[in-house]
Amino acid sequence: MSDHNPPTVLVVEDDAGVRTLIETVLEAAGCRVISARDGLEGLVKLRGHEPAVLVLDIMMPDVGGLRVLDELAQEHANVAVVVVTGKPDAAQAARDRLGDASVFAKPFDIDQLAERVTTLAANTAGDA
Repeated sequence: MSDHNPPTVLVVEDDAGVRTLIETVLEAAGCRVISARDGLEGLVKLRGHEPAVLVLDIMMPDVGGLRVLDELAQEHANVAVVVVTGKPDAAQAARDRLGDASVFAKPFDIDQLAERVTTLAANTAGDA
């Protein structure tokens, strides 16, 4: 990843420990990371920034990840999405929308997640 114009990644995860781990690893991989604690905050930050990739937990209080995905499809179709979830039903719903390669079941391999995010970010940057 180029340090001159690092890709922006928005991480929406309600578990503070998981969110911090993802942020730390993605920053080390050369990404600019913005984070949100829930789906509502994620939607606000999505509108205020132009992330290349969204890392999204599905099961969150109030505004869940599937609702964020619906909003994303309507208003931000160019943003790549990687889903992390601990719920098998939510994982299947996300796979139905995104395909297997973009869905990570908790507990997930953080290095594989970082590799997927940076690959998507590079592909998105190439499209810009």
